[in-house]
Amino acid sequence: MIKRHRTRLVGFFFLSDCIGVLYSFFCSYLIRFYAYIIPINPERGIPSLASYIAVFPLFLITHIIIFYIQGFYKTRLKRTKIDDFFFIALNVVLTFLVVQAVLSYLYSYSQGQAPLFRMDFKLSHGFLAVYFVVVIFMVSFLRNQIYFFMKRRYAKGRNLKNVLVVGAGEMGKAVAQKLAQYKDLGFVVKGFLDDEKKKEEEVDIDGGVKVLGSIQELGPILEKENISDVFIALDLNNYPKILETFKILDKHVVNVRLIPDLFQLSTLKASIQDLEGFPVISIDEPPLRGMMRFVKRIMDTVASVILLALLSPLLLIVGFLIKIGSKGSVFYQQERVGLDGRRFILYKFRTMISDAEKETGPVMCRPNDPRITKIGRALRKFSIDEFPQLINVLKGEMSLIGPRPERPVFVKDFKEKIPKYMLRHKVKSGITGWAQVHGLRQDTPIDKRLEYDFYYIQNWSLALDLKIIWRTLRKGFIDKNIK
Repeated sequence: MIKRHRTRLVGFFFLSDCIGVLYSFFCSYLIRFYAYIIPINPERGIPSLASYIAVFPLFLITHIIIFYIQGFYKTRLKRTKIDDFFFIALNVVLTFLVVQAVLSYLYSYSQGQAPLFRMDFKLSHGFLAVYFVVVIFMVSFLRNQIYFFMKRRYAKGRNLKNVLVVGAGEMGKAVAQKLAQYKDLGFVVKGFLDDEKKKEEEVDIDGGVKVLGSIQELGPILEKENISDVFIALDLNNYPKILETFKILDKHVVNVRLIPDLFQLSTLKASIQDLEGFPVISIDEPPLRGMMRFVKRIMDTVASVILLALLSPLLLIVGFLIKIGSKGSVFYQQERVGLDGRRFILYKFRTMISDAEKETGPVMCRPNDPRITKIGRALRKFSIDEFPQLINVLKGEMSLIGPRPERPVFVKDFKEKIPKYMLRHKVKSGITGWAQVHGLRQDTPIDKRLEYDFYYIQNWSLALDLKIIWRTLRKGFIDKNIK
């Protein structure tokens, strides 16, 4: 149901992207060569419009292919504006690289050929600079306009899809809450049917949706409320009621959706796939996979290289201070558990005396731990001891953002005591994370930190990563528990 409407949206987006690229391309040509904003080289003059028209199809096709790879034409909820902006900017950069590579190859190949096959055309750098700004603005603007007009259309009550949810329990409320996110597509939850609740009783979700009656009243309510779609959200203990509901629905022309309560077992994401005609339910599938994981890896690599280069003088000074402050090595290497439960060696600046666990064995560090050196206390206070983990990020063992990695001995203990603890290893561990920017560090109970880790994994987006980075830069480096 939703996919069908989203597919229609995809068509509008595809058309708007083509229009945006077309307008931006020729608008940029006029601005670059006829607006006199950027000086024109008198030796080269103004290139012919025909040569740019010849290159335009390469621009358009490359843009669309990269948009498709980025997931812009998949049936999914609208991304946040900051995510869209980032992906469109990345699309333009990748398009420039592809177009320049193709044109450079054609230019090199044509040298020495007969005049008919010679190619002396090169894109103006000024044109590319103008185009970069214009196309990002136009594509973003047109996409936002599509949502704006859809909202106005549905606000007037046109083409609305009235939805009825059978079952007002936790699963039914979760389904109704999720459907509320699709208001832009015209879906309206008219109410619930439930045998356990009173008629006209208001269910505690956004918008205050009411119980319209019992399941036995399903037939009359379908006609009275002009229902087009029914979601059945009853648990498997109510199997007879599910069969009864289907018998009534068979007599009406409505779209029926069954939500299996198996989804209540999932902590992350659940999806249904097709295996040669057999529906297969994937439980606890993180949203960070495929192309998104690749994009995040590129960001981690670039950021770690830049930060290691910028921080190298500070790292050398810190290493010198640690060496003269106490006996032992500068770096502390410790085995941790990361993505998919794989073990790796984590790097930190040494902040404790050498052989700190010789007598105690593996134990969690406390805020006022006597084993911490004077220099180590300052390093921990401002999280400088974590900086060497940029090496782990560069090696691909960690990410800048993600749940903090734990030691194998603690993971072994936590996974026995805390349900679904191992799900936090569905993504790479990070130097900082959602829990850390909320002030939850090692002295915080692990189950509390786990709630924030699951929130991050469930709701991952580039916007969330940027939000965590911003909060980390503002206040996330300072550990207030260390005096």
